[in-house]
Amino acid sequence: MKAHLIDCDYITRDGRAVIRLIMKRNRFLRIYDPKFEPYFYAIPRAGSLESLKTAISHISLLVNAERIEPERIETEEKLLFGKKATFLKIFCKHPSHVRVLREHVRGLADVYEADIVFSRRYLIDRGLTPFDLLEFTHKGKELKKITKRGEPEGLTLRTLAFDIETYNPIGAPRPDKDPAIMISYADEESGVLTYKPIPLPFVHKVADEKAMIEEFCRLVKEKDVELLLGYNDVEFDLPYLRDRAKKSGAELRLGRDGFSSFKVQQRGLFKHAKIAGRVHLDLYAVAKFLALIGAVKTRRLTLGEIYNEMFGEEKKKVKKMDIWRMWDGSEEDQKTLAEYSLHDAIATKKIADKVVPLEFALARLAGASLPDVCGATTGQMVEMLLWREAHAQNRIVPNKPDKDEVRQRESMPVQGAYVKLPEAGIYDNLAVFDFRGMYPSIIISHNIDMDSLNCDDCTDAEKHVSPLGHKFCSKKKGLVPSVLERLIDERDRLKKELKSLKPGTPEYEAVFAKSQAFKIISNSFYGFLLYSRSRWYSRPCGESVTAYGRHYIQETIRKAEEAGFKVLYSDTDSVVLQLGSKPKEEAIAFMKKINSELPGRMELELEGFYPRGVFVGKKLAGAKTAEVGAKKKYALIGEDGRIKIRGFELVRRDWSRVARHTQQKVLETILKEGSKEKAVEIIREVISDLRDGKTKLEDCIIYSSIRKDIRHYAVTSPEVSAAQKAIKAGIPVQVGSLVGYIITKKGKTISEKSEPAELAKDYDPNYYIDHQVLPAVLKIMKELGYSEDDLKGSGKQTTLF
Repeated sequence: MKAHLIDCDYITRDGRAVIRLIMKRNRFLRIYDPKFEPYFYAIPRAGSLESLKTAISHISLLVNAERIEPERIETEEKLLFGKKATFLKIFCKHPSHVRVLREHVRGLADVYEADIVFSRRYLIDRGLTPFDLLEFTHKGKELKKITKRGEPEGLTLRTLAFDIETYNPIGAPRPDKDPAIMISYADEESGVLTYKPIPLPFVHKVADEKAMIEEFCRLVKEKDVELLLGYNDVEFDLPYLRDRAKKSGAELRLGRDGFSSFKVQQRGLFKHAKIAGRVHLDLYAVAKFLALIGAVKTRRLTLGEIYNEMFGEEKKKVKKMDIWRMWDGSEEDQKTLAEYSLHDAIATKKIADKVVPLEFALARLAGASLPDVCGATTGQMVEMLLWREAHAQNRIVPNKPDKDEVRQRESMPVQGAYVKLPEAGIYDNLAVFDFRGMYPSIIISHNIDMDSLNCDDCTDAEKHVSPLGHKFCSKKKGLVPSVLERLIDERDRLKKELKSLKPGTPEYEAVFAKSQAFKIISNSFYGFLLYSRSRWYSRPCGESVTAYGRHYIQETIRKAEEAGFKVLYSDTDSVVLQLGSKPKEEAIAFMKKINSELPGRMELELEGFYPRGVFVGKKLAGAKTAEVGAKKKYALIGEDGRIKIRGFELVRRDWSRVARHTQQKVLETILKEGSKEKAVEIIREVISDLRDGKTKLEDCIIYSSIRKDIRHYAVTSPEVSAAQKAIKAGIPVQVGSLVGYIITKKGKTISEKSEPAELAKDYDPNYYIDHQVLPAVLKIMKELGYSEDDLKGSGKQTTLF
């Protein structure tokens, strides 16, 4: 039989752990492998291997009336930190026994690989990856033999997105009192389940809340859903439905077994819902991950904001505070609410169509299941991948550090990248170069790895010696460099393949998702070397990477200046040159010369030519007037008219839209048209609209995160004040919430004037002029000779000089 591997877990049968493989042919099926056993490794700190084996074999413990002892012990030769060593491999009856036995063995020896999830251990040892096409033989439901046949072939999962609406007369819905009023869903078709007669073709009326919940479960079963999707549904929708099912007497039967509901599990940073026989994804976790790696720039991770960012269109909106009124209101109000609910499910499905291919690619690359990868950090994915690669190279995986070691690592930060600050100003005729994957290419080119550090395989003259004096083997590839090189080679192949495919086609999207997965993981390796909780942490390795980085960028700057270019700015892996009268060809020739002198995989690339750029200054600490150029704060316009912006307020959520949009318009005017006069007109018009009350309230919202319990804030800042007022009005605010507030006219202090966006009726024009709009544009306009008074007044003032 052939089928695709979807997920892997285990059950307990007669006291033994039995691996359960979830596969897909036409539909999901389960096959069991009872032959795989949990195990861990041990090596003596002192004494012989035989004496240790004897001591461990005599361990016999009674825990909760269960006898726990090793099943058998074998010897195995492995690589430990690059050196060969012989280990004891201790097999156990159940994964829970590993946790008990390892604590006793630690008193006798060093223990390794005793903390990996059993199902993931199975995938690693068997060389299986989620979504592989497998061929297997079985007797009944028991696996006899399994063989990997290759990449997924035409694999699709039957997918359903859903969303709920709830009655909320006090703002935050109360599951013990307020009913769920609508459940919307979307796959190839879409609809809304509710129990009011709303005359719309997509609305399906049922008798009451109980019938609505059970009808949704029936739909999930009838459609044989394999991938169930929600947006923040683990924290809200699913628990709310569970509570309302209990209250109404409904059966929330979501599992394929026909009777189970769901269980919540903590995986990495997020909670996940486990539903029997189905895969579940909460797309909020995916959005959070994409925001962390900079793939989305939205200020808030709401469904509407993510949808707008991805598709450039507004999701249908209603005010949350008005939902209960609309439910109790006119037929038109109920129609609007139903349309809003429907679009929530459709938006969730469209987002899934865009991001799930990336999650599939990351799961295959990390070698972990879709739920394991969804919401995992890049560091966790790197660890999943390195564990798999270490096993393939017969290496022992290092242990996690204890708390003391983590604290020690955190107390020893390494020197970072080199930055050449710019002189603030507006410049023409620029070229920007950057090193292609600088840190990964340094790791590969100089074989930077904890196993290759101070090796015995080559002489000191043959070793790679970092600028800090650390020595790395030049003959045997370390684990990290070998994995990185394979990832980068595969991404290069995928990028070439993309050129032969038509954008927008399923083939293009699949290859693009793979390429992005390789990019995300490749760029995370350097950080993993210096992450204090990393198994593969190595200060000598991490600080050598940054030292090499500083060396190569400073050498590039020196050579650029020798070649007659003016170096305006440099940061980490990039350099901005002002060409002056030099032609572009001379800049390209300079790049080629640099590349001819670089080692291994290192390469300087042209990012682009820019006709004009703006670099702003920042005031020196303690100085009244002296300024230097600001790090990562500039805007460039490319030859194609696109503007590249770094560090300005328009990409920060703690600035209002009116400030960010004004700054963006000013930058576009200066860079595209070169007109400082028009920029001044834009600013004065915005100020005039603010003074006259013409600016929309939603353009004045400022967002800020609540990072701890409201009661624990010593100072009542504007966001804390707004949060307190929101809670009083019944609007839910918890740790991690993003609070939107407006500075209004009522009150003496800024905190008193701060009101939740949902409750604000006006805004304070002077605050938004003086503390939002002007600070956002003054850094730029100052370089053009304008002061704050110039921008507020009716014309440019003549100075004393």
